[in-house]
Amino acid sequence: MGVVSLQAPVALARLVDDLVPSGARDLVWEPKWDGYRALVGGGRIYSRNGTNLTALFPDLTPVLAARLPDDLVLDGELIAWDPAAGRLDFEGLQARMTAGRRIRAVAARRPAQFVVFDVLAAGTRDLRGRPLRERRALLEAALRGMASPIVLCQQTDDLALAREWFRTLTAGGIEGLVGKDAGGTYPTVPGQRVWWEVKAKQTLDMLAIGFTGDALSPSALVLAFPGDSEDGQPVTAGSTTSLSQAAGRGLAPLLRPTGETFQRSFAWGSAAPTQVTVVEPFVVEVEADASAADGVLRHAVRLHRARPDIDPAEGS
Repeated sequence: MGVVSLQAPVALARLVDDLVPSGARDLVWEPKWDGYRALVGGGRIYSRNGTNLTALFPDLTPVLAARLPDDLVLDGELIAWDPAAGRLDFEGLQARMTAGRRIRAVAARRPAQFVVFDVLAAGTRDLRGRPLRERRALLEAALRGMASPIVLCQQTDDLALAREWFRTLTAGGIEGLVGKDAGGTYPTVPGQRVWWEVKAKQTLDMLAIGFTGDALSPSALVLAFPGDSEDGQPVTAGSTTSLSQAAGRGLAPLLRPTGETFQRSFAWGSAAPTQVTVVEPFVVEVEADASAADGVLRHAVRLHRARPDIDPAEGS
């Protein structure tokens, strides 16, 4: 498979709070897509962790094989789009992971696209040592005239346009923006964070319905969206990030266990579920990313503060 393996290390991004992070130079910006990171080549698809995902994309792989040269290795994001909602559909994409023999039917309901933002190899050339601006020019040439489901990722060096993207694109499920050094090379060592990611965030009120850890110093709160219930019971949406000991002790007086517990995994693919102690709901203010706009929490949220002044029955 060419000069670069589909199981090669992928470039990663570090989270920052500003579109122009300290120390960054010669920046370009791209949307941060809400999907699965993948390397593609020879009609095959591999995850960022080196897992072969080809069989999960029977709708996409024949197109990749037919349109792209076998020796072209591309880096990008697998996404699905919900035309009715007018936004990215991560749940439709994730349904492929458990579809089994139904994979073709699941894929047909929500066809995938491959948004390409980098090229690692072409022909006999390993391009990872070339500056991003050169790789981008080669990528644009390779994908010229290409149509969906293979999509060239947008990119700009205009900070004003990047700020506009950050303000407007998140409504469609874009998670934020990724900043890259236009003169930077692509890493060949695992775990290198050579890009910068700024996530679109929002502050919202949620219900704390349980906790993990000890009641005197909980390690995290388990959350639900106000008004989201089944049979009168709140539906677990996710959890906070790990709480400091001081924050946990401060929350302890608000925890009123009901005597119930349940097991829940809070990350896809996690090794084992965590025991959750159910409590009488109370309102907390949290900082969430763009996924919360679609009524889900795919990532843990940061706790701002408890809101005992708000009646849980009323919501925010």
